[in-house]
Amino acid sequence: MTPPDCPEMPAVRRIIVTGCDHAYFELVAELIASIRNHTDTTIAVIDCGMTAGQRALLHARGVRVLAPHIPDYAPRRALAKRPCLAINISKLWLDQMLPDFDLILWLDADTWVQDGQALERMFAAAARQTLAIVPEIGAKLANLLGVRWICPGWMQIRSFLYKNATRARLPFAIRKRIGARPLLNAGVFCLHRQAPIWPVLRKWQAQILPRRHMAFTQDQLCIALAVYIDGLPVTFLDNSHNYLGPWLLDERTGTLANLFFPHAPVGIVHMASQKAMRSRLENTLTIPTVQGGTAAVNLRYGGMRALSGRGG
Repeated sequence: MTPPDCPEMPAVRRIIVTGCDHAYFELVAELIASIRNHTDTTIAVIDCGMTAGQRALLHARGVRVLAPHIPDYAPRRALAKRPCLAINISKLWLDQMLPDFDLILWLDADTWVQDGQALERMFAAAARQTLAIVPEIGAKLANLLGVRWICPGWMQIRSFLYKNATRARLPFAIRKRIGARPLLNAGVFCLHRQAPIWPVLRKWQAQILPRRHMAFTQDQLCIALAVYIDGLPVTFLDNSHNYLGPWLLDERTGTLANLFFPHAPVGIVHMASQKAMRSRLENTLTIPTVQGGTAAVNLRYGGMRALSGRGG
């Protein structure tokens, strides 16, 4: 029995959030299945165009369905053409959309969970009200920084952050400070509802979002500005917590492995830029294996389960 002078601490309320329209529902269903394979943490889906039947399926699985949050300054014409852009906008309002939860973990619809410990580490990293996120400085084989060589000794920065800060018409002093910094990938991040970064993210969103062609990329740019310009606290996790490749299969376990030795299993798989595989389980990619061979795989949760003989 707890002594009167030592009251029990209230349990930390956690939630995992994603979002989709009707076209991405199959991916979200696989994401939910992969989460449920590891934890019973509450799940919510932001609805930006699901069908009534799809919403009913989520309700039947105990998943919350949320309406997106669209601020007054959002570009209405862009949203009318692509309603799913409201998902990226809503990411920066999750603390207000979910007042009943303390820790909020965002996972893009094209991610899935291979190792449940990655979820626990994301929550733990955000517990002290810092932004828990993965910088893109991991196992990439491509150039870490996009540049265009003009002549020997002269080059032009072509990084994601520099290009998008330029498109947002931010001052050169800001572009210079963030242009060579690693992208903080907004496909996977975790924040405490009381983290000080939330209003700063929205400050930048209000400045950037009304500008042309910024709705799709504004979330990652706002996060970078809040961290690199305003100095809000951040906790970096390694690339296994938001793994974008290069892809490597461990044939012994039937799991996707990190390119870095000793090739531990990837925690959270992110299929960004894998449009063909996202659309159909039959589409595959030939990747190397830890054992020295090659294998044709579909990187989706359903594809990997079929490969390991556990069904779709």
